[in-house]
Amino acid sequence: MEELQRAIENITHFNKRFPKEELALISANRDEAVPYLRDAVLKAIKEKDMLDESYTLHLYGIYLLAQFQDRDFFPELMKLAMLPEDTLDDLIGDTLTEDLGSILYNTYNGDLELVKKVILNKKVSDFARAQMLDMMGQLYQDQTLGKEELQDFLKEIVYGKKSIGDFIYSEIAELICRCHLTELIPELRRLYQDGRVDRYVIGGYDDSLDLMFSYGKRDGVFCKSPIDTIRILSGWAMFENGDSTGEDHDDGNTEENDEKENRNKMDDLLDRKFFGLMDEFRALEPRRVVKVGRNDPCPCGSGKKYKQCCLKKSQLSADGVESPQEQEKWLANYPPSADQRVEGRVYIEDLYSSESITLDKQLYLALKERYMPKWSPEPAYITSRRKKRYLLDAYRKFQEIVSRDNIQNFSEFDSKYSVHYLCAEWIDQLLKLLEEEDADGMLSDVRKTCAKMGKK
Repeated sequence: MEELQRAIENITHFNKRFPKEELALISANRDEAVPYLRDAVLKAIKEKDMLDESYTLHLYGIYLLAQFQDRDFFPELMKLAMLPEDTLDDLIGDTLTEDLGSILYNTYNGDLELVKKVILNKKVSDFARAQMLDMMGQLYQDQTLGKEELQDFLKEIVYGKKSIGDFIYSEIAELICRCHLTELIPELRRLYQDGRVDRYVIGGYDDSLDLMFSYGKRDGVFCKSPIDTIRILSGWAMFENGDSTGEDHDDGNTEENDEKENRNKMDDLLDRKFFGLMDEFRALEPRRVVKVGRNDPCPCGSGKKYKQCCLKKSQLSADGVESPQEQEKWLANYPPSADQRVEGRVYIEDLYSSESITLDKQLYLALKERYMPKWSPEPAYITSRRKKRYLLDAYRKFQEIVSRDNIQNFSEFDSKYSVHYLCAEWIDQLLKLLEEEDADGMLSDVRKTCAKMGKK
């Protein structure tokens, strides 16, 4: 008992030496250590900003209690999470954005109503509530939280009349996508239409839909479990001569090592965007405008000669067709097909017809943001020509469907055929391009279609 008390005293106040031996001793004496650790956390909650700056026992405490899976203490940890953001940041630092969700997940006592209530509380830190959403995501992956209950809660937030914050809506959008809740695609789009999603965090709606159908090595991992306090804390920069057992130690456990790279929630989102851009940069080849001969195979893939196919449709095509290889490159992030299914995954074909997907790919090639290196930008006239070419092809397909199915308005078309982009969005862009240059003589036709189908 004396050794345990001495170990606790050694971690009560900050020391640059990493206390590996003390943490190991405490970990080996769970029942005796829990009261001390609980008292330390309660002390932090009570004293808040008045807590001695050198006091650290509460910080070790929340990790150790999570390691011990002390579910009886969950309500108190939720009280800690509900403290004002500045206070919480002072008390637990980067844990607020890195590990709070994992700590709550490992101590969760089944009181989902408490978690919901706190998430809906606008006064609670957005970062803390984002971590609670992660906890709910992990509970859903574990099948502890039912799909219907999770979806009903998220719908309540999306359609709620009162705002519950700012950043939190971006987290909700990401949760919908990472849990592959395709039933909530209308709610996801609603969040974007209402301007509640920060595009710098998660991207545009088309990026989110790509994420909905994306499955990576960390898919389904929202929280760490079990918690290994020594492994997690030994990698912290606050300690001198960090121990090699820290999270950056490569022991062959790739799953835990991957988690280290993405501990910070915001960094995780931004890293995914950044490295996605870098992959595209590496894939870039010098662009060329393809000149297609009259007797060459048509680039549209019909199998006909060009003179018997797209040459008759638009002279613009002859000036700016991208090769199939170029198209394939820019469709690399498009949701994968179900040619080789993996059990438990949802595919775009499960929700949309092949005709919808074919049309959508034309729009994707036109409108999906292309990240070009600053040293080799795409000339503006090439960008406009390319977009117009794909949008005109999509518009002709749109006309065929409208005529065949006797569709009366954009809304009806969207409900049946739209995937990444709504009619009003892409046709508006086509109109602007045609107003700049209308070599195909399509401007009048597009305007008439808009007027007839109700676009204001």
